[in-house]
Amino acid sequence: MADLQETFIIFNDNIKLSEKRKKELRKSRNAVREDIRKYFNENKDKHTVKFKGQGSFSMNTSILPLSGEYDVDDGIYIFGKEEDRPTPSQAHGWILKAVENRTNQNSIDKNTCVRVQYAAQYHIDLPIYYKTTDNDNENFFDSSDIPELAHKDKGWIPSDPYAFRMWFEEKAKGKEQLKRIVRYLKAWNDNKSHLKLPSGMVFTILAVNNYVSKVRDDEAFLETLKSIQLAIDTSKNFWARYECFRPTVDTNENLLDKYSSETRKKNFLEALNSLITSGNQAIETKSKKDACAKWQKHLGDRFPCSNIEEKDEDIAKVFSTPDKLRYDNKSA
Repeated sequence: MADLQETFIIFNDNIKLSEKRKKELRKSRNAVREDIRKYFNENKDKHTVKFKGQGSFSMNTSILPLSGEYDVDDGIYIFGKEEDRPTPSQAHGWILKAVENRTNQNSIDKNTCVRVQYAAQYHIDLPIYYKTTDNDNENFFDSSDIPELAHKDKGWIPSDPYAFRMWFEEKAKGKEQLKRIVRYLKAWNDNKSHLKLPSGMVFTILAVNNYVSKVRDDEAFLETLKSIQLAIDTSKNFWARYECFRPTVDTNENLLDKYSSETRKKNFLEALNSLITSGNQAIETKSKKDACAKWQKHLGDRFPCSNIEEKDEDIAKVFSTPDKLRYDNKSA
């Protein structure tokens, strides 16, 4: 059977953010933080501000999208008394004012964050939270005072992305393979963007909840995909539920509800099944080049096949020992 461990590791290197890009993002993020600190120090005597990284960048599961536009999410936590709480629109206005001169690009005021745009094809998203207690803990995590996100349409809503980050870090501790599998899923999602598959957060949760460890990444990825399918695809498993609940606030929110329309659900489950079918065939084939082509069809051209070399004797073995005819899988 073809062993593509080395190919998957190269693929991981191809899709993850380089150390140079990470350094660039951290530098820009820290500059934005300083702008906001300065604004609050000079203009807001009733409020203090702190920051906490969130999202895939802070969890080290980011990938470089095919579009080339990458980002970092940096949570802004405003501390103050309840009677001094601004409206979500006012809070957004404060942050827009604080960062207005950071770049030559216009910042964007979105419903859930302020986006600082950079010409070098990246941006920093700044979701804004309010808390009425600050326990001086550097992580300012306090389960009795859940932060509330400034949503311009929905108002202040409970949200704790830092708790999600801590949940993931605990689950992924010592499991670099799991982090790679999350990246593989995100790269698959990116390559199939026309299907509008679920978000990176959904794939992160599904990967953690269904992770199957193997020595080789190709086998671990395939077995994790199968486990995900058995968990959510009712056509494959009677006990399956098309569900993916947040592990943190709000734990009653099924994140797959957003992808439950007939078309989107069908697209997702069919794409997942096709990926698994190709993965099965890739694992079973003897030729590394043939196996690579099976994976590349789904994961995209960044999955490297051109550098695979097979010895003449390996190829000879493939043709001298014909496979038994299979009727259970169509070609994927």
